[in-house]
Amino acid sequence: MAHQDKDAWRDRLRRYLDDPAEHADVITYDDEFVVVQDKYPKATVHFLVIPRQVLSMGVGDLDREHLPLLRRMADLVAPLTASFPDLQVGFHAVPSMRQLHLHVVSTDFSSPSLKHKKHWHSFTTTFFKPLADVLSTIDSTGQMAVRCVRERELLEATMIVCNQCATTFKTLPQLKRHLISVHPATVSLDAVKQLLSTIFSKKRTATNAPVEVPSPKRQAHASPTATSVTQ
Repeated sequence: MAHQDKDAWRDRLRRYLDDPAEHADVITYDDEFVVVQDKYPKATVHFLVIPRQVLSMGVGDLDREHLPLLRRMADLVAPLTASFPDLQVGFHAVPSMRQLHLHVVSTDFSSPSLKHKKHWHSFTTTFFKPLADVLSTIDSTGQMAVRCVRERELLEATMIVCNQCATTFKTLPQLKRHLISVHPATVSLDAVKQLLSTIFSKKRTATNAPVEVPSPKRQAHASPTATSVTQ
């Protein structure tokens, strides 16, 4: 009997690399990157920027060799964060998926998929490594040191602290009610997607890359009036 990798699910992001046009959850792509809607978005806006080369690594494996790639990723998302200050961009210290991927997520964290404390802590503690910090650290020290055990302990913290006003809560439902009533979402998913499409269009023009042609499957999946994504 052939050996089956019980962690094969951790390689699922690789399916987007070769033929992104065939996947309905792909937002846009070019020869270098593919942008995918997170399967279980934790906020109004939550997608992944994935290099189209196979990179079975997390942020803790990056070194100076990867600085050019990281800088290109930073250039790609810079117009997004400039236009939408409520977006944060970075890596999980200990990612669940093996293919390198960058999270772009809105700080409203308004989503039915935000169900557990560890979801909250993974984006609002130092478990989340901002792209700018990763670039700065690797540029100065040569690597991004990650202590996996200590990082995972952050996900188990009992106290929940609002990322907007530092109010503390004992339960996630209490926090979510607080966010909706006091810090409602202000970013539009459609607006972010539109700007993202413009960014990639300009990037293709600058590099003379082929124009993206969505497959019938992706065209059928598109919803121009949607303002949020739920599981």
